[in-house]
Amino acid sequence: MLRTKESYVSNADGVVKFKLTQPSYLEVSHSSYKKSLLKSISLKEKENIVFVESTLNKLPEIILTKDHPQDVLKDIIENSRLKFSVPANLHVYIREFFKKNDQNILYNDGLVNFQLVKDKNTFKADILVEQNRILGIITEKTKDDIYGYNLNNLMENYYQFRYLDEILDNKIKQKYDFQIKSYPENPSYYQVVINPLEEEKGFLFNYEILYDHQRKMIVEIDTYVSQKRAEENTNYSISNKKNIYKSAFKTSYRIKGSDYYLIFAKEEIGFLEKKGKEIVKTEVCNYFVTNKYTKRLFTYDPAEIFKEKTLLNRKNTILTEFWNIDSGLILTQDEQDFIDSLSQTEEINEEIDEDLSTKK
Repeated sequence: MLRTKESYVSNADGVVKFKLTQPSYLEVSHSSYKKSLLKSISLKEKENIVFVESTLNKLPEIILTKDHPQDVLKDIIENSRLKFSVPANLHVYIREFFKKNDQNILYNDGLVNFQLVKDKNTFKADILVEQNRILGIITEKTKDDIYGYNLNNLMENYYQFRYLDEILDNKIKQKYDFQIKSYPENPSYYQVVINPLEEEKGFLFNYEILYDHQRKMIVEIDTYVSQKRAEENTNYSISNKKNIYKSAFKTSYRIKGSDYYLIFAKEEIGFLEKKGKEIVKTEVCNYFVTNKYTKRLFTYDPAEIFKEKTLLNRKNTILTEFWNIDSGLILTQDEQDFIDSLSQTEEINEEIDEDLSTKK
């Protein structure tokens, strides 16, 4: 929404849900389609279908540069770091799904404020949790077994582009094919495509980095390990070691006038652990959506800052149905089925929380 600077991200089915409290202009944007501007008053129904025009009309071309594409990427990353809008407050909806041995075991989501500032050459964020909910049965053993991100360094990783560190090492140039290509879907963008060479062994990622070639600012990062390569490099015989068999990561950044900030992130990871004779399979999928952005900071008591690694370490705090009202990201049917499968364990989880509190 242009007036309020609220953002919403469609789910895998292309569905977006939001609540309008006043007339507004709505901008529909995607890197592969032309932007579409709508007046809210033109949306007559409760559910509306919006058609956007594809800009795909030709194949990408290889862009030749005097510098190696890796060096070009280094410059783009450095410039992007300098252009980020800080200080700022990002109002974020976080969502995580956990599976063990193909069974749904945990789900959590929450509304979190990241008060973001720049400290010398790095980015720091104070975290303030507005609301959160957890579905599933949590035990101390469960927390030790699952794999999630660390909220305390999450924003720094996204703003410092830590997920690209490995590909910036000069020593790996001979292991990858580096190319810069045009991006037919949007003439303002180029794409750095980095793929491991067939003959190279190891758990090597594929990279696609979309950037505005005039402003030299990153728009989107997509990294993943091919299924074939993951299978070839997983050793199931090693005890007490997490053997990753699936890993994918995607972030999107918004450039709007002088504003430049993180708008969306998604991470997926699957790993196997050998525990005695048993092999335990764990999968985690998480989403991160900035639904409100402002340069206006607010004051708060330092005691309110959340310093734990995950929202799983916080009891349920539900003031509204934020997942339906303020999330900015509607569930797909599969995701809704996942949550429904855990809803019956909510009362059990609350009883466990009470027991742990009593023991303390």
